[in-house]
Amino acid sequence: MVKGVIYSNKSNEVMVIAMNNDELSKLLNDYFEAYQNTTKIMMDLVAWPLSQNKLSFEQFLILRRIATTEDVTLNDIAIQRQVTRSAISRQVKSLLMQHYVFQVPDPRDRRRLYLHLTERGQQVERVVDQAITQHFDHWVNQLGAPQIDQVLQMMETFSKQVTDLGEPQSHPVLH
Repeated sequence: MVKGVIYSNKSNEVMVIAMNNDELSKLLNDYFEAYQNTTKIMMDLVAWPLSQNKLSFEQFLILRRIATTEDVTLNDIAIQRQVTRSAISRQVKSLLMQHYVFQVPDPRDRRRLYLHLTERGQQVERVVDQAITQHFDHWVNQLGAPQIDQVLQMMETFSKQVTDLGEPQSHPVLH
């Protein structure tokens, strides 16, 4: 028997239940399947407008952050996205090469570079955002805002609880 930890979604109570390995394996497989299906649906939502503008989803999220935030730096984006600075740097370099963004040094500290959208970057961000919003609006009209909000709240709760659990103490080593 393996102990599984289940969280109540209403009161953040922890309930420990016993699961055998087959049940745990099925639960993990169901998670993988749901993750894959959800990821595919979300990628289908954004694939066409992104491909038309030679953007990755990560690059679009960077453009969106720059469009909605004043005085944003590469480091600010890395912290917010919880990824390395170098990962964001590679994405920003591509956006610079496509002339979607430009950098302006902070007058008080010239090492600090603020990111801004070019006119072309503003246009691309707006066009992609409109296409995604139109598609998402269709989902909201068909499924209802309360149902989508409920799913988002469950995802947020799950994400926070898994993050709070931290990393397992040991990882299996493959030889």
